[in-house]
Amino acid sequence: MKASILFLSLLLAACANPYSQFYRGIPDARVRPGYIATTEEVKIYSTSDFGRDRKALMQKGYMPVGDSSFNAGANTVTEAQLREQASKIGAHLVLVSSKFTHAVSGAIPLTLPDTTTSYSSGSATAYGSGGSVTAYGSSTTTTYGTQTTYIPYTVNRSDFNAIYFVKVKPKIGFIAEPLNDETKRMLQSNSGVRVDIVVEGSPAFEANVLPGDVLVSFGGESVRSIEHYQELLKALSGETVEVVLNRDGRPLKLILQVNKR
Repeated sequence: MKASILFLSLLLAACANPYSQFYRGIPDARVRPGYIATTEEVKIYSTSDFGRDRKALMQKGYMPVGDSSFNAGANTVTEAQLREQASKIGAHLVLVSSKFTHAVSGAIPLTLPDTTTSYSSGSATAYGSGGSVTAYGSSTTTTYGTQTTYIPYTVNRSDFNAIYFVKVKPKIGFIAEPLNDETKRMLQSNSGVRVDIVVEGSPAFEANVLPGDVLVSFGGESVRSIEHYQELLKALSGETVEVVLNRDGRPLKLILQVNKR
């Protein structure tokens, strides 16, 4: 029975990979243009601050393609499972964290055979005209049953989180975000996008584009939104374009090369 329980536990552990079960991919991220193929082993880094380290990796040219998030027993999750999922989706690098949340205690009933054997002996004497006769005897009685015992256990559970990244060649080298209300008031305009991250070694980096700059126009056309900027970036692939930024309330013109990838 113990062997069967152990085999079942091992079988279930081998079949279930929580990093795969709870994976959420970013649509089309894996096949985005500029993906750099590699045969190197997946790099895994522990983090205590996803926001900080995610941004630092994106500055190095790594882009997120998906994540896994779940709560499980601390001893049931392995690095091998994480590597398996990372390899499956073609990730180059993974940021991972685990944090204790609570302990679960209980008891597992275990029923075992319970056999009881009793022994008895006695004698009997018979008297007659010819004298007396004494007989001796013994007997054995076996009772079959079961006995249930309880095995206590404690499982420490943790929150597990992972973000998967791939290395890409940037087209221009900065990641933009929508304008917040404060920036719109400063510009007196709803148009434009804000530079959030600049990728090291990219055309934008070499031209000294800085985080916090506001992209006003791209290739001679006013930028209306994030979606519009992405359309312009795709249309002008391989071109040298004029970029107009707003930095601290002052206009700044730059010439940038848009990579074809």
